[in-house]
Amino acid sequence: MEQIQLVSLTVFAGIFSQILAYKLRLPAIVPLLLTGVLLGQLNILNLHHMEEGLHTIIQLGVAVILFEGGLSLKVRQFRDAPLIIRNLVSLGVLITWLMSACAAYYFIPDLHNPDGFKIALLFGALITVSGPTVILPLLKIVKPVRKVATVLKWEGILVDPIGALLAVVLLTFINTGAMGYDSIVKAFLISLSIGLVFGGLAALLMYRLLKINDLIPEEIRNLVVLTIVLAVFSLSNWIMPETGILSVTVAGFVLGILSPQGLKEIESFKGQLTTLMVSILFILLAARLDLAAIWDLQLPGLFVLLSVLFVIRPVNVFVCGIKSQLVLREKIFVSWIAPRGIVAAAVASLFAETLKETPAFAQQAGYIESLTFLIIGGTVFFQGATARFVGRLLKVVEPDPNGVVIIGANLPARLLAKSLKGLGIDVMLLDSNSALISKAKKENIPAEMANAISQDTIDEIEIAGFGKLLAMTPNEKINILACQLWAHEFGRDNVFRVGVYNEEYLPSAATKLSGEGRLVFSPIVTQQWMQNHVGTFWEIHKTELDSKDKVQNIQQNIKNESIYPLALVRNSKLTFFETGLDIFEGGNMLYFKKAAEKKKSTAPRKKEKK
Repeated sequence: MEQIQLVSLTVFAGIFSQILAYKLRLPAIVPLLLTGVLLGQLNILNLHHMEEGLHTIIQLGVAVILFEGGLSLKVRQFRDAPLIIRNLVSLGVLITWLMSACAAYYFIPDLHNPDGFKIALLFGALITVSGPTVILPLLKIVKPVRKVATVLKWEGILVDPIGALLAVVLLTFINTGAMGYDSIVKAFLISLSIGLVFGGLAALLMYRLLKINDLIPEEIRNLVVLTIVLAVFSLSNWIMPETGILSVTVAGFVLGILSPQGLKEIESFKGQLTTLMVSILFILLAARLDLAAIWDLQLPGLFVLLSVLFVIRPVNVFVCGIKSQLVLREKIFVSWIAPRGIVAAAVASLFAETLKETPAFAQQAGYIESLTFLIIGGTVFFQGATARFVGRLLKVVEPDPNGVVIIGANLPARLLAKSLKGLGIDVMLLDSNSALISKAKKENIPAEMANAISQDTIDEIEIAGFGKLLAMTPNEKINILACQLWAHEFGRDNVFRVGVYNEEYLPSAATKLSGEGRLVFSPIVTQQWMQNHVGTFWEIHKTELDSKDKVQNIQQNIKNESIYPLALVRNSKLTFFETGLDIFEGGNMLYFKKAAEKKKSTAPRKKEKK
C-alpha cells in the first residue's frame, strides 16, 4: 500500500473511531486501540516501510497534544486542591516510578539481572504519565465533582512532560552507562530549566504578536500559533533531546494565563487539531503493536498490571493526599482513575526501537513496549468501563445537569426563575447589576453578581447540576456572546436566548449551527415586549397537561395568541418552547397569560434599571 493510501486510511479509521466513541459514550482510546490493532493484525495497515516518517509524526503529534493540554489548565481551579496536585507531579512521580520498576523487576523473570533492572526502571518512568488524551474525555463522561476533576485534570496534563523527561534522562543513562546518579539529577534539572525557559519565552512571543493590532490577519492567527509551537518544540529538542514536550506544555499554560485576543478561537482550533493527532497516533501505534509479545507476558504481566491498578496507584494518592482537601471517598476515586495515554504509548514505541539497536538490551527491549501497552490497555479498558459506576457508588459524581442558568435578573427573568423553581428545576440567575441581584435574593432566588460573558465566571461559580443556559438580558450582543461562551460548557444544543426586539426567529437548526443560542418563546415575546407587559398586563401561569382535552385547549389558545408558551417540565426535565415544538399529554407547562381585569393598572409600571 502506498504511503498516501496509508495516511488516508489512518485518518479515516481515526475519525470513524472518534464518532463511534461519541455514540457509545466511551473514551475515544477504546475504539481507537481496537481499530488500530484490527487493521494491523489483518495487515491492512503495514507500517514497516515508513518507520522514519512515523517517528516524526509521533513527535509532532505529541507536541500539539501537550500544547493544547497546557492551554486547558485554569489557574483559578488550582486552588481547589493545590497540595495534592503538587505532590502527585513530584513525590507521586517518584513513588509510581520506583514501585512500578520494582513490580516489573520482581514479576518478570527475564528482568532478573542488572541490565533487566535498568529496563524495569525505564518502564517505571514511562508509566508515571497519565495524559489529557484519556483523562479529559473520561471526565466528560463521568462528570465527577469539580474538586476531583481538577486534581485528575491537572495531574494528567502536568505529569506527562515530567514523566517523559524522567524517562529520557534514564534512557541516556542506560545507553551510555557513564552517568552517575548525581549526573541523572543534574541532567533532569537542566532539561527542566530549558523546557520552562523556552516555553515561557514562546508564550510571551505569541502574546506580543497577537496583541499588536493588524499585524496578523485573523484568518491565519491560529496557524501562526501552531508554527511557533512546532518551532519551539524543535528548537528545545535540538538543544537537549526531548525537552520540547515540556516547552510546549509550558507555552500553552502561560499563554492561557496571558489570555490574548482570540484565545477562544485558538483553543477551539487546537482542540480539533489535537483530536485529529490523537486519532492518527493511536491508530498507527496500535497497528504496529506486537500482540504476541503482550500475550507472552501471561501471569507475570497480569501481576504487574494488578500491582499498578490496586497497589501502586492507591499508595501514590493516599501518600500525596495527606493533609489535602480531599475526603476519603474522593481519594478512593482518584486512586481508581489513572489511565495511561498517547505520551506513554508514543515514547515507549520510540524507546523500544532505540534500545533494540543496543546489543546489551536487544533481547529485553521488547518488554518496554509490551509492558507499557499492557498497562495502557488494562487501565483504559478497566477504569474506563467502571469509572462512572464507582463514581456514583462513592457519591463523587455531579447530579444530572437539569438546572438552568439564566443570564439576567430583571423582572421577567425572576418571575420565570420562581416558576421553574416551583416545578423542581434548579435555577441560578447571573447579572452584573447589584440591585437586581439583591432583589432576586430577597425573593429567595439563587443569584450571583457576575460577568456572564467571562470565562472566569464559569471557572469560579459552582455549576454542578446545571446543563442549560437562557440569556434574557435587554442587550442582544451580550445574549449572543453568553451563548457562544457557555456552549463550550453545556453544548450548542443547550444554550438559548430570548429575542430583544421583533427580530426574525431563525429555524432552530440554523441557530444551533451558528452557536449564537437558539431563539425561544413566541416571536412576539421579546425582551421589549416583556419589559412593557410582564408583571402588569401579563403574568406567568402554570397548568398540568394531564388530559388530551387540556392539551387541545392549550393548543387552541396558543393559536389564538391568548397565551404565549414558555417551557415544558416533564419528569424533572426542562424544555423551552420553540416555534414548531409539539405539545402533548404529560408534565407541566408555563406560559404568559393576560392578568385578570382587577389587576390591570392604567399607570405605567416603573421600569427597572437595566
